[in-house]
Amino acid sequence: MKQKGKVNRKRRVRPEFMILCFFLGSLGFYFIATFGLNSYNLTLSQKEQSLVKEIATKTTAIEELEAEVRSMQDKPRMLAQLGLNVQDNQNNIYIMGNGEKD
Repeated sequence: MKQKGKVNRKRRVRPEFMILCFFLGSLGFYFIATFGLNSYNLTLSQKEQSLVKEIATKTTAIEELEAEVRSMQDKPRMLAQLGLNVQDNQNNIYIMGNGEKD
């Protein structure tokens, strides 16, 4: 009688299985990348909004300061605002008060 021995067959990987694995891996990478990019986009848009608010507040502060500087550049107007408590010394130095010690 012949003995039936084990036949060693080398297990082969089917091309369909390889293609399926590659497709599932690509699909997983796509979803992970989409989720990551969307969350990053949200973070950037929130940061942009906060920066826009900060720029707007600083712009209004700058405009207010420029208006104040423009109003103070006029020498007679500035002296009129200060009133009688200011003395002009050599057209450059202004002395506050009447010069009397209280």
